[in-house]
Amino acid sequence: MARLSKKLITPNGSSCRRWGISLLCALAIIPLASWLSAMLLLDDGRTYLLYLPLAACVALLMIFDWRALPGIALALFLRDFFDLEAKTSLILTLVYLLPLCLAWAGYRFHTRRRATASFGLLYHSFPRLIWLVIILPTLFIIILQMVVESGRLPDYLGLADKNVMTLRTLINYQGIMLGISLCGHLFYMLLRVACKPSYWRVLWQKFTRQRAVDIQVTEFILWASTLVLLVILLCTRSLHDDPADMLLGDYTLTLLLPVMLLGAKRYGYHFITLVWSIALIILFKHYQGFVDNSDLLNHLTFISALMFGFTLCLLLVSASASRERILMRKVSQLALLDPVVGLANLRAFSRDVKLFPRSVLCFVRVAQMDVLSKNYGMRLRIQFKQQLVFALRPYLQPDEGIYHLPGHDLVLRLNPEGAQDKLEQLQQCIKNFRLIWNGLPVHPNIGLAWCLIYPPVVHLHSLLGELSGIAEVSLVTGELEHKKSEYSQMQADIETKVELLHLIQRALDEDRFVLLAQPINGVRGDTYQEIVPSLLGNDGRSIPDDLFLPVVQEFGLDYQLDIWVIKQALAYIDRQRAQLPSMRIALKISSSTLYRPSFCQEFKLLMTQHQVEPYQILLEMKESCLLQDISYVMKAFRNLRQFGCRIALDGFGKGYTTYDRLKQVEADVIKVDGSFVRHMLTDALDKCVITSICQVARVKRMAVVAEQVDSEEQQEALRQMGVDYMQGEWVGQRQPLSQLLVPETWVNP
Repeated sequence: MARLSKKLITPNGSSCRRWGISLLCALAIIPLASWLSAMLLLDDGRTYLLYLPLAACVALLMIFDWRALPGIALALFLRDFFDLEAKTSLILTLVYLLPLCLAWAGYRFHTRRRATASFGLLYHSFPRLIWLVIILPTLFIIILQMVVESGRLPDYLGLADKNVMTLRTLINYQGIMLGISLCGHLFYMLLRVACKPSYWRVLWQKFTRQRAVDIQVTEFILWASTLVLLVILLCTRSLHDDPADMLLGDYTLTLLLPVMLLGAKRYGYHFITLVWSIALIILFKHYQGFVDNSDLLNHLTFISALMFGFTLCLLLVSASASRERILMRKVSQLALLDPVVGLANLRAFSRDVKLFPRSVLCFVRVAQMDVLSKNYGMRLRIQFKQQLVFALRPYLQPDEGIYHLPGHDLVLRLNPEGAQDKLEQLQQCIKNFRLIWNGLPVHPNIGLAWCLIYPPVVHLHSLLGELSGIAEVSLVTGELEHKKSEYSQMQADIETKVELLHLIQRALDEDRFVLLAQPINGVRGDTYQEIVPSLLGNDGRSIPDDLFLPVVQEFGLDYQLDIWVIKQALAYIDRQRAQLPSMRIALKISSSTLYRPSFCQEFKLLMTQHQVEPYQILLEMKESCLLQDISYVMKAFRNLRQFGCRIALDGFGKGYTTYDRLKQVEADVIKVDGSFVRHMLTDALDKCVITSICQVARVKRMAVVAEQVDSEEQQEALRQMGVDYMQGEWVGQRQPLSQLLVPETWVNP
């Protein structure tokens, strides 16, 4: 029985409480609104520059909806009951309630469930403007005018008289619209704070969220002081025949526009409506300071219309600026999240690393995810990352983070205190982690690598690349791998690499590479030159090939460098045609250049432009080009050979090329890597490798070139083994191509 009574009483009690609060708020706010209304007494009756009771009623409806009507009716009735007869007070109350109900019903029908949403929402500005700012005052004036003309209300009460087409009626109409459009928000905030004092914190958060982030205290003080000074000047000016005072009043009134527009752009909707509401009430309460009494009604009509238009403009600008600022903040937050996985991305990682004096980075490398994605779909990859992050997060502190990297990897930022123990816990958690996918446990191999970093952190992406390589080692060892080198040294290496990259790019743009030529002598007396680029440092010294060529390859500059070398070499042959009529050269071509579909056509076009015969050119291809699409390699080789050029396989034997690949390739020259030639006199295995290459080349009818021939003994031994051409320090050193003035001859292999 007690439970049943509680069940029946609680909703009724709660409902009564809501009705009671709305009643008390109406009894408090409507008299306050009447007192704050700016009114002046004329011979025809009361004239309101700013009429606020309807604005207070709208604010009550915005908070309590239809529950506010009893309180509004009671407050309006009691407001006039002590000054008027009960019948007159009742009629006046009905005059208020009828347009309020009609306008609010239309507004609710237009906005549906969002009718009581807060002020400042742009997508509700149009229905509020139509129903509450235009239709409500219009209905109120029309109904009041009809009642006054019927004789049921005396016209001295104000707002309407028997002659509707007067400036006083227009001023009252504009005062009602101005009060609803602006001061309704002021009453809304007062009511929200009165009903729930903690709303002050919400209001303060709105002030903070809507204002510009770069506002300084001095800027705010200067703006506020200017506004206060203008209001004081307008309220305290004494009117007489002095033109300076007249100019001061009118000009000061126009200065409010730029000052308030600046505030609307900088401080947001909620703050500027609060400030402008208070300023407008003060100005209209002291209208004598800026209104000319000689033509009072015309001047009041103009100022009222001006203030109404300016208020609408001010509200629209402030709402648009606030919305734009909030949207930009949301966009900035979304830019730090990966939209698919829902994790913080690399941009967020770069930002967070800069916020801490020291950080431990842990790179999580997930292997075999491509195969799993092909078998089970992309959803597996996404869910695996999400579940893995969910499993790792309990081990992290609130200020530590897990970040999504493109592909299958993650990176963790940890605090250095106790990082070693935490890394071991994370490793154990990852080992025990299983994703149950369609009833099957999925656990790909996962590698971990970590390092300690100090700010400022530059070239963070290169650092992650280093950690990714170390994590690959962890996939094999199954242990937590650590970046052994000091971070300062690692940063120095990265800076050196980036500096070298800039130097290479600048050399390509400004033609600062130098072409070097090294002779390759044949056993039958013919000779040709191998052309290679040389990079000069800022000090004018040559940078070794093994330093800048890996950077060229890593950053995808192979094609640009190859084309530059080809252009310069062909141009040199064209210029030196008279001095070196029979010059033959060998040009190194990278695999990325060879795999470009347009390379063969571009090469032929350059040959035609410089009038170089194809038999003068030998193109040396790295054996790595055979590791990719062999059919495309064969097509490119066939195209170049049919054009008349010769093809050489450079560095054969050192990489991963097998004899099976060599069996499929049609080339003219094969170059034995210098690592076999260097120790061939003392290492029998190296000698056997060279011998086998020579035998295969003889069957394939290919000429053999030996690299790094550094002694006469090596040269003689290679000649006996069947090598056709020698290249090395013993044969001839590299020299700038510009110094090559002696004609060379070359017999086609």
